[in-house]
Amino acid sequence: MMLYRVAASILAGVFPSAAFQPSHHCMSRGVGRMPSVARVKRTIRLSAVSPGPAYCEMCGTPTRIKIPEGDERERHVCGDPDCGHVSYQNPKVVVGAVCTHEDRVLLCRRAIEPCAGKWGYPQGFLELGETTRQGAARETREEAGVTFDPAKAELLAIYNLAGMQIQMIYRAEVESDDFEAGHESSDVRFVAWEDIPWEDLAFPTVEWGLKYAREVKTEENPPVQERTKLVTMDGKWKVEEG
Repeated sequence: MMLYRVAASILAGVFPSAAFQPSHHCMSRGVGRMPSVARVKRTIRLSAVSPGPAYCEMCGTPTRIKIPEGDERERHVCGDPDCGHVSYQNPKVVVGAVCTHEDRVLLCRRAIEPCAGKWGYPQGFLELGETTRQGAARETREEAGVTFDPAKAELLAIYNLAGMQIQMIYRAEVESDDFEAGHESSDVRFVAWEDIPWEDLAFPTVEWGLKYAREVKTEENPPVQERTKLVTMDGKWKVEEG
């Protein structure tokens, strides 16, 4: 699955992962590719309409794109006036954890695309019925076989990606350095901070999170890092603090 194909993702009603842009090193392997300015502008025009289902989630009637009464945005609305169900689409939430044990940090090598073979901390989409802390703990258990108490995890960073994805990254000190790679990981290791493979990380957000975790590793209750990544109308990426 090529997560960088934004326009196709929007049309399919899936998260447009241009916001989840692969790192330069990942892209150098051909896993991701930078779109042309024209392609990005087309994506921006398409994204003005929230991605949504082609058929009504309530009755199965084909949907139409329109502005519902009292609304200000175009939505996917059921074409049956007797139903009229409006499909509201919202940003996806990704949760992750920077886990440490005796000043070594947990890293997983991705076994899946995008960026298979690249490294990162455990992370993934939040599931229904769980808190963000619980989701971060679950992803860590699934990808690395490492456990921690979600209640003891500290919020480290919030990353807003192109208005389509929100990442909430926690930090947690684990009690054991035992691990077992899950099916999404080809390798798992606890590594010293100076041994992090900075040139071999999967995504820019992974680098942000690891660098910030290293910067504040000795601090109690450090401020939460907030960073926003968006696409400007001229097709360029822009990163803002906060």
